[in-house]
Amino acid sequence: MPEPFELHGVVHLVRPIGYRAHDLESLRVGIAGASAQTLFYHAYQPQLRYSAVTDLPPDDFSAWVNGVVQDRETAERLSFAVQHRAGSCAELRDALVQVLLSVPEKARLQRAAPDEGDFVFLEMDSVAVETGRYASDSVELMQHLAEVEPVVIFYHLVEQPWLDPERPSLIHWVEKGGDRRLAEWLRLSLMSGLPLEEGRRRLMRRWRQSRLGRSVAEATASPEHERREAGRRAVAGLVRRITQSEQSDDPGHDS
Repeated sequence: MPEPFELHGVVHLVRPIGYRAHDLESLRVGIAGASAQTLFYHAYQPQLRYSAVTDLPPDDFSAWVNGVVQDRETAERLSFAVQHRAGSCAELRDALVQVLLSVPEKARLQRAAPDEGDFVFLEMDSVAVETGRYASDSVELMQHLAEVEPVVIFYHLVEQPWLDPERPSLIHWVEKGGDRRLAEWLRLSLMSGLPLEEGRRRLMRRWRQSRLGRSVAEATASPEHERREAGRRAVAGLVRRITQSEQSDDPGHDS
């Protein structure tokens, strides 16, 4: 097994960079010259800002184009670029710029915000924060991920792999430990367009089902009385988790 993995949260320090976009052309210019931190903040930080919503709000770029400039078609194409062309900073920047370049230059200048409606470009500095939690294996990791604040999941599965892809990530650690299936689930759980808490719920559901299946399979090699006991424990555990999940989803439940 690899060395224990230390989980971190993150604090974001946000400041304006001194550039505003008034129309689609100035938005294109701003995106073309924006840093990776600026692009990440406006494209993906809404996933953390609205971690518990059912449907994830759009990224800042498409939200401004749709709501302020009122160009719905371009906004939808920008949103699609964020969700499906997010492999790297260069890839995202190119996709966004290409969407805006597809609008004729005259139209880019005409599709403008009203007074006081300019898009303010912001830059984000990230400060990692210790949580005091360490995972020695996949089981311990999943126990932690079920309990930590959403910012911890966001940092390890969204932010750090995108902003610092050369640095070994949590997913690399899981793969190094030999659990490639869990590594793939971690990749899929927080794909762009999925709220953090919903991603966590889906991840935990997959994990618990896999553990239940593994426990039952291992019990088949045991004596009959041990198999019956293992089956009872597995069913009781499943019923308990389902009950707890239903109670936590019930807005009237008093925890």
